[in-house]
Amino acid sequence: MARMIPLLNDEQLKAFRSRAEARFYEACRDQLPNEIVVVHSAGWIYRDARGRVREGEADFTILAPQVGIFAVEVKGGGIAHDAGSGRWYSVDRRGERHEIKDPFRQASNERHALLDQLVGHSAWRQWKGNRLTLGHAVFFPDINDSTTLQGPDRPRAIIGVAQDIAAIGAWFDSVCQFWRQAGDDPLGSQGVRLAEEILRRSIEVRPALRSTIDDVEQQRIRLTTNQAKVLRTIGNRKRAVISGGAGTGKTLIAVEKARQLAQAGFQILLLCYNRPLADALAFGLQDEKGILVLSFHQLCDRRVRQAMASTGRNLLAEAQDAYPGDSVKHQFDVQMPYALALSNELLEEKFDAIVVDEAQDFSDEYWFAIEELLRDEVSGFLYIFIDENQALYPRHGNLPVPDDPYYLTSNCRNTSPIHDVGYAFYSGEMIDGPELPGPAVEREAIDGDEQQANAVARRVKGWLVDEALRPQDVVVLVAKKPKAYVYELLRSKLIHGSIAWAMEGHGTRRSVLVDTVARFKGLESQAVVLWLGDEVIDEEQWETVYVGATRAKSLLCIVGTPTILKALQVHRPSKRP
Repeated sequence: MARMIPLLNDEQLKAFRSRAEARFYEACRDQLPNEIVVVHSAGWIYRDARGRVREGEADFTILAPQVGIFAVEVKGGGIAHDAGSGRWYSVDRRGERHEIKDPFRQASNERHALLDQLVGHSAWRQWKGNRLTLGHAVFFPDINDSTTLQGPDRPRAIIGVAQDIAAIGAWFDSVCQFWRQAGDDPLGSQGVRLAEEILRRSIEVRPALRSTIDDVEQQRIRLTTNQAKVLRTIGNRKRAVISGGAGTGKTLIAVEKARQLAQAGFQILLLCYNRPLADALAFGLQDEKGILVLSFHQLCDRRVRQAMASTGRNLLAEAQDAYPGDSVKHQFDVQMPYALALSNELLEEKFDAIVVDEAQDFSDEYWFAIEELLRDEVSGFLYIFIDENQALYPRHGNLPVPDDPYYLTSNCRNTSPIHDVGYAFYSGEMIDGPELPGPAVEREAIDGDEQQANAVARRVKGWLVDEALRPQDVVVLVAKKPKAYVYELLRSKLIHGSIAWAMEGHGTRRSVLVDTVARFKGLESQAVVLWLGDEVIDEEQWETVYVGATRAKSLLCIVGTPTILKALQVHRPSKRP
């Protein structure tokens, strides 16, 4: 039994458009010796020795290790040949003629194309023989008599007819004897392997990953938009808390709610904790009238400057006198919120509605001053969006809305593999995984900071060069200390062409952003390299892994020591009560 490529079952053979080819396939499969390889429908495109582009296809290519290679053209139905004009015809069941190409010339062309295809391939240089037996034949399974088909260039030895189907081995032997000449070398098992590799090597042609991402992005957009149904649930409630894990569409809904209120004529303050997120939201909403987008500490600074301009009072200095302390943390957590509260006594600027994203990072001291920014503290709108698993700045925060949260329960940002990695570090309300397929998460377990930096740069270059991503589609997120040292390591690594690293420089053209996980919280990117230090284990910073991993929408690569990557595989967080 010959080895058939591809190996087809009976159902597949029944589906053949050409019953003649199916019969020939079955005869070769069942009757030819085991060492023979029969390739069905081998096609190719190549450049010949003169540099011209050639293409071809053989119905069947038979690789016989004891002899050589043979192209066989198979023609079904009746056949007629007009010797005077040289024309060939197929004859259907009604006796009607249909002009076709000369099948013997086709087979001859296929034989020459095979020769060019083989000797023009670098792999064929490995063949140890000097001269190859290469022939062609034409098989007519529905013809009983070959007499009328024979001619000077069409000897009986290379013609197969109906009676040969039952004795395909003998017929093939006659073909081999006709073409083999003195001095020809056997193809051999090595030649069979090389010819098979050249003619039927498995080829996987992937679209540029950029296109794949764009397709998934459209699906992701549709899925995330479905989360806006919570807006209808909230209705005209004045205050509400919306809770959800990473990728559940919290920020999208927060922005949409702000838009709806602004379109109704209200003045809106859209707040978040992280400055990069605030900048991104402000850019996206720059054409929307009535919405002011700020990070919490941008708001504090704005109000302090407004108070200084209108009254001459330095509210930050007053806050420092009231609550002494020199640390940056003390200034951010105590003095600036207090200065904001003081500004509410002096400034007329108020808002009809306040929408707060990243509320898990707002402390009790923040909320008092925020509520006072409402024009009407009783009937003003206050919407709070929260994910307690993203609390990278642990603070005790009693939300000013006592009602139970509305829960978002579907991850619509990440692909399934990224969701599985990130949500291993999530505890809370059940979040449904996304129906977004994607590549597996890559893991680079490497000791040594320099070697890890090389791995990060290599992965980024691969995405840009091999996968056709744009620089703005790729982000490197760092959870490794000290960050200045990590940034310096990357600066010395070239990416590709004129593309550079942008250290915390959001929106820099032709650059790949490098930032910390904490600063990038609330944002997202198509592709993320997450560079983790062992302090993540030592200090149990599992929220950092959760936040960092779930920033990636389509591609994620995690780089760290074998110790940290092993810990990520086995860690499972305890559930919150």
